[in-house]
Amino acid sequence: MSGESPPNLSAQESLELIDRESAVVAKRLQGGSEHIGAMWAVLWFVAFLTFHLAGQGWPGPLFPLWVPGVVMTVLVGLGSVVSAVIGIRSGKGVKGTSSRAGAMYGISWPLGFAALITVNLLLTAKGLPVELIGPLWAGSTMGLTGALCLAGGAMFRDTTFYGTGVVFLVTAVVAVLVGMDYQAAVMAFGGLLGFGVPALVQRRRGR
Repeated sequence: MSGESPPNLSAQESLELIDRESAVVAKRLQGGSEHIGAMWAVLWFVAFLTFHLAGQGWPGPLFPLWVPGVVMTVLVGLGSVVSAVIGIRSGKGVKGTSSRAGAMYGISWPLGFAALITVNLLLTAKGLPVELIGPLWAGSTMGLTGALCLAGGAMFRDTTFYGTGVVFLVTAVVAVLVGMDYQAAVMAFGGLLGFGVPALVQRRRGR
């Protein structure tokens, strides 16, 4: 009946109810992060492996360079849309300091990459030697990605995401060291490891 008052709960029952509700909220706020990580692991690996197969490293070149450009554009666009939708759905109804911090951190990604792309294009236009263009893009993009992951891991106290940042920073250095013929392959496997391992860890934790 609508006039009935809710039943009185014991202290133990109240704690159990709070735990259940907290678990539901936490699961929603996670936004399927392990699925996002697994998705980006696959997209990142396929995109950069395609670049490698179009390059001079073994066993390429198997197709023209415009092919990986199209593949990269499609996959990154698809991944960005899916990530944005999941992020919006998981953050729906959540307000306060944490929500603002999350939004500011999310915006830092496009801002950072917009600045990086602009700087790299300006350097290229000023006559940067051709043999340095590939290492410049590989090292700078992976380095920025690693730094942003470190910042996110520290802010959200997420050790697996912090570890992703470390993997990407190492990948940036190795990609520059191996040279243009195999840097795309290094970036492909670095992304697969950096995104894939945390996704597996989160899945094992039952998040």
